[in-house]
Amino acid sequence: MKKYILLFCAAVILGACNKNDNMLQFDEAQSYIYFAYPNANTRSVEKYADSVYYGFALDADLQRKEKTIAIPIGIGGRAIAKDRSYTYVLEDSSKYDQTTVKFSAPMISASQYVDTLFITFQRTAKMKAEPTVLYLRLEQNEAFAPGNLYNQKIRIVVDDILNEPAWWNTWKNYFGPYQKEVFQQWMQIYHLGADPSPDLTTGAPGPIYYWNNMPTSAIASWYPVTFNYIQVLKQYFIDHQVYPGDDSTKERILLP
Repeated sequence: MKKYILLFCAAVILGACNKNDNMLQFDEAQSYIYFAYPNANTRSVEKYADSVYYGFALDADLQRKEKTIAIPIGIGGRAIAKDRSYTYVLEDSSKYDQTTVKFSAPMISASQYVDTLFITFQRTAKMKAEPTVLYLRLEQNEAFAPGNLYNQKIRIVVDDILNEPAWWNTWKNYFGPYQKEVFQQWMQIYHLGADPSPDLTTGAPGPIYYWNNMPTSAIASWYPVTFNYIQVLKQYFIDHQVYPGDDSTKERILLP
């Protein structure tokens, strides 16, 4: 019986060795590189995001003409006392205008384990109908090899599209038919932190409600602070002549 047990253990060890032969081996003398953009989803098993989105139409500064997105670049292995360049490619599936997108130099500074790739996007009329999309992929060069498999690629999407939010229909009696200009002004007024109310259902402390997390019911007695801000919004359009698409031939915007 003892003989069979020893043979079984030997087989298990041999199998484990064979599996190790198939595992990705890292060279301790090599430096590895990966995209290290923080993942906003804290429940995700992945620490870093593989996709980044920015919308000009959602920016607090409605007049912003350009936006710079900072993409952290992390390294594994050794940091050395000199600057090192890394290599990335823009995949063919990217959709962008080379004259309106600018990239900083792909460089890891001396003695650093994290550096930043800055990508600047100019706001264009085309973004109102079609997003700018970049697919970046890290490649090996003399200084770095691609590291973390999940973060060797990253997608960056930038647009100027302001779609009707899912909650609008619930609040339509107070906001009226969807108008981009009304939504943009509501974002300015009912930002996160403006309403200190706790969650009506769970009692979780505020701030909870804001333009991107509206109460699920349009009932004034339940959400008095929200309704106070709606009055502020209504007064804004009384005091300011605002037209859909800035077209004064159309009827000015007023709330119900």
